[in-house]
Amino acid sequence: MITLHQYPPAFGLSSLSPFCIKVEVFLKMARLPYQVKQERNPARGPKGKMPFIVDENETVADSSFILEHLMQKYGLEHFAVSDPAALAFQTLIEEGLYFILLYSRWVDEDGYKVVQDSFVPLFPPLLGKPFLAHIRKNLTRQARAQGLGRHTKTQVYELGQKQIDALAQFLGERRFFFEERFTSFDASAFAFLLTILNQPIASPLQQRVLQHKNLCDYVIRLEELCSLS
Repeated sequence: MITLHQYPPAFGLSSLSPFCIKVEVFLKMARLPYQVKQERNPARGPKGKMPFIVDENETVADSSFILEHLMQKYGLEHFAVSDPAALAFQTLIEEGLYFILLYSRWVDEDGYKVVQDSFVPLFPPLLGKPFLAHIRKNLTRQARAQGLGRHTKTQVYELGQKQIDALAQFLGERRFFFEERFTSFDASAFAFLLTILNQPIASPLQQRVLQHKNLCDYVIRLEELCSLS
């Protein structure tokens, strides 16, 4: 049995992290038996973050390495993507869009109010607000070091909107991003789009996804396939 260690549910999703959702989506689509162990402290992860899995006697951290491990160990190579463009788009999502998603939650004042209301109950009484404030301080510092935090709010969301536009244009009228079937890339794309749409933060990021019918239809289609939310 595979044990998936991930952050708790939030916003009606199985986890507050799109990377955790990505792994669970893949497990569901691959029909691999698993159980979930909720983790609130990222320090419990081998790399100081979630998710990670324990598969028999082997521990694997980082969502991309987890998927690679599962595909190799269980003969799931048909979920792999051969098109080299997939790596570029995965980087766009997991290195570009990810930080803008974090910005919408932790740096943007409107988003942070929603985060407080939603996440404080996940912690013991009196600990939630100070802990979230600590997380916010660290993430704001990281955003500035990464470069995103040096931009204006308008500039940050403009970057995110362009990335979403690129995803929508590439998807076009196809059912999936690559091949004519679900691939490991779809686990990532779906997890992030679902998170943006479901979190109750009316950011320009969410508004832009809603403007693209093909992206919204894609999310609905994948939800029906994996019955995650």
